[in-house]
Amino acid sequence: MHETDVVIIGAGPSGLSLAVALSQLQIKSVVLEKQHDICEDPRAIALAGDASRILSLIGITAEEMDQISQPQASKYITLKLNCDVVGLVENPSNVEVTYEETDTPGTHVVRGKYAVGADGKRGFVRKQFLEERGIKQETGRYEATWVAANLKVTMPTPKTHPHFPLWDLGYEPDELWDLFWPGGFQFEYELPPNFELPEDAVGHLKEQMEPHLTIAPSSLRGQGRRVNTTVRFPWDCVEVLRCGPAQFAHKVVNRWFDGRVILIGDAAHVFPPFGAQGIASGIRDALGLSWRLSLLAGGTETLPQKETASFNKDSLLLTWSRERRHGVDESATLTAANGSLLQTKSHVLRWAVWCANAVMSWMPRLRLTLLRGHFSDRDGVRGAKDGFFLEDQGGGIKTAQIFIQGARDGSAELSDHVFRNSNAALTLLVLHHPETEQEWTAIQQAPKRLNLPANFLAAKVVSLNDKVVDSLQQQPKSTKIQSAHLLTPATAEAVSRAGHKPLPLYDPCGFRKRFQVSAKYALVRSDFIIFSQAQTLEELEGQIGRAWRMATDS
Repeated sequence: MHETDVVIIGAGPSGLSLAVALSQLQIKSVVLEKQHDICEDPRAIALAGDASRILSLIGITAEEMDQISQPQASKYITLKLNCDVVGLVENPSNVEVTYEETDTPGTHVVRGKYAVGADGKRGFVRKQFLEERGIKQETGRYEATWVAANLKVTMPTPKTHPHFPLWDLGYEPDELWDLFWPGGFQFEYELPPNFELPEDAVGHLKEQMEPHLTIAPSSLRGQGRRVNTTVRFPWDCVEVLRCGPAQFAHKVVNRWFDGRVILIGDAAHVFPPFGAQGIASGIRDALGLSWRLSLLAGGTETLPQKETASFNKDSLLLTWSRERRHGVDESATLTAANGSLLQTKSHVLRWAVWCANAVMSWMPRLRLTLLRGHFSDRDGVRGAKDGFFLEDQGGGIKTAQIFIQGARDGSAELSDHVFRNSNAALTLLVLHHPETEQEWTAIQQAPKRLNLPANFLAAKVVSLNDKVVDSLQQQPKSTKIQSAHLLTPATAEAVSRAGHKPLPLYDPCGFRKRFQVSAKYALVRSDFIIFSQAQTLEELEGQIGRAWRMATDS
C-alpha cells in the first residue's frame, strides 16, 4: 500500500495547485487523475484577481516555464494518470483511497492523513462519499440556462460571394471584420425559464444572431454610392463547431469538509463564466488550505512528530472554510454584476459603457487608476466571520506585492516569496527601525522565547528596510537582527534594469502603506494575509498567543 501525507483526487488547476503548494512546504501528496492526458476543451477565458499572483508564488510562471528544458521529477508529488477512484474509507488517523488503473488489473489503495476532492462538480468525492454525510452543493445567487456556441468565421470575398452589396461600395474583405465582428464583439442570449431549445439548435442560434449581423444603410460608407437595403453577413461564412444549452449557476457546498475529507475547486463551488472567477477561486482554495494541511499533516521530514500533534483539525479547517465562503460570495457578487452587464438590453447603458471606454482609451493613466481601485484586493479576507486573523487588530488585509532586492547582487524578487520561503504559517515582520539594542535583542528572541513549532512561527524575522533602493547593486543597510531577512523595496527603474517589467503605477512604498502608520510589528501568513498588527512587543506576544490558541483550540 502506498502511503503519503495528502491524497488529492483530481489533477485540474485546483488539485495541481494544491500539490505544488504543499510540495513547497515539504508535504508529500499523491494526485489521482481519471484522464490520461491534458484536457484540450476550453475551460476558462482568463485568470482573474490574484490567481496569477498565487501561481507565481508557487513557482508557476511563463518565465520559469521557458527555462525548463527537461522535466524533473518532484520529490514530494506523485502524479498518477488513468486512475479512477472507486472507494474512500476514513479512519480515525488516516484515509484510504481505492482506485483502478486503466492498464493494470484489480484495485489499488493509497493511504494518506487527509484526502482532498478536487475532482469537479460531478466528481466521486462529493457525489459518492460526502453527500451521504449531508454535504451538497446549494444554488447561490445566480442560475440560468444559456446557449453556448463555438464559431469559426471566415470572410466572404468577391470570388465566393460576387453579389455581396458591399463590394460596390469599395469594401475589402478584411474590412468586414471591423464592420460585423469588431473588437470586443459579444453575443449572448439567456433562455427564458422553462424554455425548451428546439431540435434545430443551430437554426435557433442563427435566428437569434442575424439581427446583430445586419447593418442599416445609414451605417455604411461608400465611394459616391449607397445601398438602399440592409446588409446581412452571409451565414454560410459561419461554421458552428458546437451549439447547445449550458446551465450557468453559482453553487456552493453547505460544508467544505467532513472529518479528514476536504473539497476544493468546482467540487466545492461552481461559477458562471462571466467574471472568470471559477479557476481563480479554486487556486485560492488551494493556497489557503496548503499551510493549514502543512500544520496538520506534515513536517514528517523536518519536524518531530510532537510538533504537529497539537494542532486542531476542526479549528484550522473551519477558519479556512469561513474565509473561502466569504471569498466565494464576494466573487459571486462580481460575477453577477458582470452577468447583468452582459445581459442588459439598455441601449443607453451600452452607449455609456462604450463612451467611458473611449474616453479612458485616451487617458490610460486614469483608466489604470480606476481599474486598480475597482479591482483592489486590499481587503483580503477581512469581513469573514471567525477567520484565522484578528480584524480588530489590523488583520485580514492582504499585503501588497512589490519587487525587493534579491539575494544575489543585481537581482530582484517578489516580496511574497519572503513569507512563503520560511515554510511556516506565520512570520514576524518588523515595520520600523528600533533605536535600542535591547529592543533588537527582544525582537530577535521573541520567536525563540515563545518556543513554538518552526512550521507555525518562522524562526527568522523579516525586517522592512526603511530605504527604497534605486540600484539593486547597492548593499542595503544591514539589520542588527542576526537571524533576520531584510526586505528592501526596489524602484521601478531598478527593477527594469534587473530585467523585469513592473506594472504601470508600480509603487515600491505600497507594501508599507497596507499597514497601519502606528504599527511597529505584524504577523503575516504565508498566503500573504496579515494576521495582526501591533505597536508594542507585549501586544505582539499576546497576538502570537491568540494565534496559537486559534490553531490548537487550547
